[in-house]
Amino acid sequence: MKALLLSLLVLQTAHTMAAVSFAPAQNYPNIGFLFPNLTNAKADPIPMPMAQTYVFTDDNTMRREDRFEPFELWYANQCCARWNDAQGNRLVVGRMTSRLPLFDEEYVSRKRFADELADDANRIDPDKEADINEWVATFVNATVYKPQKRKVNAFNLDEVRAYPCDATNLLVYALRPRRIGNAKNFDWFCVTLQVSDATDPKALRETFESTFIGQIALPNRASLDEGAHSEKVSTASRDEKPAGLSDDPVCIDARKSIENYDAWWFAETDGYIILSDINTDVGKTVIKEMQTSLPRLRAAYEKLVPPFTQERDVSLIRLFQKRDDYVKYVGKDMAWTGGVWMPGRRELVLVLGESTAELLRVIQHEAFHQYLSYAYCMIPTAPWMNEGHACLFENATVSKKGKVTLSEDANAYALLTANLDQAVLLLPRLFEADYGAFYAGNSLERRLKYAMAWGLAYYLQKGAPQERNTPFKNILSDYAASLAQSHNFLEATHKAFAEIDMSVFQDNFREFWLKRRASAMQFDPLEE
Repeated sequence: MKALLLSLLVLQTAHTMAAVSFAPAQNYPNIGFLFPNLTNAKADPIPMPMAQTYVFTDDNTMRREDRFEPFELWYANQCCARWNDAQGNRLVVGRMTSRLPLFDEEYVSRKRFADELADDANRIDPDKEADINEWVATFVNATVYKPQKRKVNAFNLDEVRAYPCDATNLLVYALRPRRIGNAKNFDWFCVTLQVSDATDPKALRETFESTFIGQIALPNRASLDEGAHSEKVSTASRDEKPAGLSDDPVCIDARKSIENYDAWWFAETDGYIILSDINTDVGKTVIKEMQTSLPRLRAAYEKLVPPFTQERDVSLIRLFQKRDDYVKYVGKDMAWTGGVWMPGRRELVLVLGESTAELLRVIQHEAFHQYLSYAYCMIPTAPWMNEGHACLFENATVSKKGKVTLSEDANAYALLTANLDQAVLLLPRLFEADYGAFYAGNSLERRLKYAMAWGLAYYLQKGAPQERNTPFKNILSDYAASLAQSHNFLEATHKAFAEIDMSVFQDNFREFWLKRRASAMQFDPLEE
């Protein structure tokens, strides 16, 4: 009986230890020391902080300011990296440099936050235990208690503190690596391990202290810069001088969010920064196309849909290799998509599909949504206008000389003209639709609404400007002017069509697609 109980105990302990395993230690040059990661760890980059839009109007000019929850900005600044494994375990490493600044407002701008963070009053004093404890309690999503000093790896670590907490599946440690020679002192770090199965917390803690903390080491001087970190991908030729890194706050935050992941890389081009974990050979092909086309397309966006302000925002694009990672990031509601603009996060998120050509079409579609959000100060726009122009630019081509051509969408044209009478009757309902109504229905119904929206954008940009006896050429500019004032896309639609006889508009729309499409194909609104 005793042998059986002992055997069961050994099996239980082995199961607990097997639930979490660590790979050999490797160096993380941006962190400053070597440590073992979870076996087959997958990086979990922090998303961009959720933005709140503030629009200010002064002397008929508009200005937008993004503001954020201070905690989100602070956490992204203090967190070095996060990883998950296939068993659902999670490892997080944070660097203690500053406490969370306090503000009277719920949301603050990046600049306001950065100024407060740089204040000496918010600097962590590494010799004050109260500062360390406060930082840990703020960083960890659990209630922690008075720490216990642990004698582990004294050769490489000056001190290790274990923080008991109210979550039995969470280990929380603060540690400070030992200074090497005359080098400056290390900051304190916080390491947390959250496990999916903690049947024996004591065994888990012992395993973590021996296989993780006990394996932390300091790199030798020759290999300080070697190890796991993200890289910049450049498509410049050998004779071209590599461009410097942008100092825009969005670019700085984006690069920091992936800097300790060797599976991730970034690329920058005029007005854009791209983060990705796809194979770099495939990535270079996609990035070269994007670096060539996106700045040209943005100029075309600005020509046909002028922005409300002259501010220039850096657009962030995140490109995943695997659909599972993409779905986890965008959420189940968007699982059916291949790309989506997330305005709250200010991120255009995409997944690599089977076809590079199809991916570039998706990029061009979603990049217009991204542009329009910035151009219209994050004021929501009507789906007929937003989706219509996104579909219009989805089919654009960019020549080697940079000329943008707005080609027809053969599939949308075929679907629209095959259902033209029904589409014409449904136009008033399309103008009244919000996004819930636009995306509602079965696949065929959604496809028809997209085709109608594309047909409207194509007609208003390439057909109506050639008409002499109709006021339809002013619909888009009237819509934009009204939206800037009302901030309500339905009201803006009503005002844009206030002087329009809808039955006449419907007749002209039908006649255009039946008889006058050929002249529109030769018309280039980008050269007007």
